[in-house]
Amino acid sequence: MSIMKSKSLELFKNAELLPIAAGTLLILAILAGFYFFLEKKNRKPGRRETFLLSAIVLIYSLISFTRLGSLKMPSTTWQPVKTPQSTIFELTGDTYFNEILVFYGEGDNNSNPSNYQLGLNDLIVYGSDDQKNWEQLTLLSGGSIFRYVPFYGDWDYRYIRLVSQNGNDTISEIAFMDEFSGRILPVRIIEDEGASSRYPSSFMIDEQDQIPGDITFYDESYFDEIYHPRNAWEIANGQFMYPTVHPLLGTEMIALSILLFGNNPFAWRLPGALFGSAMLVLFYCLLCELTDRKRLALTGTFLLACDFMHVTTSRIGTLEPMSVFFILLMFHFMIRYARTSFYQVPFEKTLLILLACGISTGLGIAVKWTACYSAVGLAIILFHTLYRRWKEYQTWNQSEEKKESTVARFPEYFTKTILWCFVFFIAIPVVIYFLVYLPAPFARDGWSIDNVIRLTMSIYRYHINLDATHPFQSVWYQWILDIRPIWYYSHFGTDGIYYTISCFSNPLLCLAGIPAILYTLHEAIRHRNLAAFIIFVGYITALLPWVLVQRCVFAYHFYPTSMFMIMAIAWSMERLRDQIPSIGRFLDLFLILVLVVFIIYLPVTCGFGTTHEYAKALEIIPSWTFS
Repeated sequence: MSIMKSKSLELFKNAELLPIAAGTLLILAILAGFYFFLEKKNRKPGRRETFLLSAIVLIYSLISFTRLGSLKMPSTTWQPVKTPQSTIFELTGDTYFNEILVFYGEGDNNSNPSNYQLGLNDLIVYGSDDQKNWEQLTLLSGGSIFRYVPFYGDWDYRYIRLVSQNGNDTISEIAFMDEFSGRILPVRIIEDEGASSRYPSSFMIDEQDQIPGDITFYDESYFDEIYHPRNAWEIANGQFMYPTVHPLLGTEMIALSILLFGNNPFAWRLPGALFGSAMLVLFYCLLCELTDRKRLALTGTFLLACDFMHVTTSRIGTLEPMSVFFILLMFHFMIRYARTSFYQVPFEKTLLILLACGISTGLGIAVKWTACYSAVGLAIILFHTLYRRWKEYQTWNQSEEKKESTVARFPEYFTKTILWCFVFFIAIPVVIYFLVYLPAPFARDGWSIDNVIRLTMSIYRYHINLDATHPFQSVWYQWILDIRPIWYYSHFGTDGIYYTISCFSNPLLCLAGIPAILYTLHEAIRHRNLAAFIIFVGYITALLPWVLVQRCVFAYHFYPTSMFMIMAIAWSMERLRDQIPSIGRFLDLFLILVLVVFIIYLPVTCGFGTTHEYAKALEIIPSWTFS
């Protein structure tokens, strides 16, 4: 560990805080230089907001990309070509070892039409000093894909024989280690029954340098990364896949990253981190579109950047950042439509806005079906907008002095809009959904409409029949009260540093969220405020379905809803500033506290090195678990 990180851990119980602070100062210095240079050259309005938005996005991105994931990971994978199949290793130096470390990926599924080529299925390990008398040492079994699995014992043998009894076995790398010294013992293969195959035993020991000395989340998969990166690897390598959880657009984005950067944790997590940063810009644009208030938009963007769930979910190789990005994009275009009257602009322009909204909806659903919940919100806003146009038409129609006006064309515009919406919000999303499966080898007999439908029904049955339980599952009211995080990961490093990751919301945002949502509902009903109405519709349509869901769910399912909670907080704060100017300093203090709490909890939301005692001290609510 570098001197700066050691000092950071000592002073702040966060090994990454000082490096991040140094990077933050550099970012601010560069942006300030650009700001004053451009200000001197040519004054233009809005440059201050651009500077502040750039600072928020870049500093957030610095945090999000810090120790995101390793670019190194074993990639070649051995699999047996007959059953049983044997390999004999020779330790060429020291022969004492007390740990066998195994890492497995997925093998060649296309060579195995009856099953998936994956896992450790009771491989037998023997030891010998003369290759005549063999003693069974252990069984290699269990584990998860893309994770290092240790098997412990107390052994001293020169020759190790590995026997596969299952044709589905895979091993990407195996290491014989002296755990006390942390050394990987030098090894070679002296007998391989599959030497002439495409998957020789040499694949098990050809990347010993890829095995990290101290394995953390940085080096391997955790939580749902056993699903999505696996599917992405299958797509990237043209392997028959196991796609039974979600549609594949988000997975294909991870597959593209794997093609560009190799199969490793950095590649899995890169798309989510990029979408997480891009989401801040989109969030700002959405709030500007909704309110025409740049200060409000900056406040909301700042709050989103300080939300625990946003940074945690953007740093794991799952689909949520892509899904929520498209949900926000859907609402961005629908908000634009709600604020654009087809009486005042060309009717065709309003159709183009709805077309963009429909495409965004299709992309969102093609990532995760949760976008369907928010699509209901779009429908409510659409019909509310058409109702407002009808009221304008009724007022004109009842006027004693009618004049030539585009308002008279309401019946025509209404009919055409509804007909085109069938194309934009039904036909186009369906086409996108089916086309998304074209690059994916999800069926043995290739892509077809029938195969996509059958797979879709399989995904539906998976979710509707899921009967699993989990120690950190939660329910919807625990999300809005922030009382049940999901604990993703924990690990003590060899140097005593503790790594832990939990997913939940910034508690100050949840504390402010409930009154803010109630206030937006009040303003939407009492004063018919359009912005308040849209925010509340987005919130309730994202949350309400989870009230009805009976299967095992987790805190991260609150992620789409949290976007509208943050919008409500920012909107309510701006209204308070307008109505009670003296309260401004207290609202600024709230923003500072949100940032401080965000920094304090970085070790348990991003997995930055800390101490076990510090993580334990952050468990201020009994149901929070970080240690």
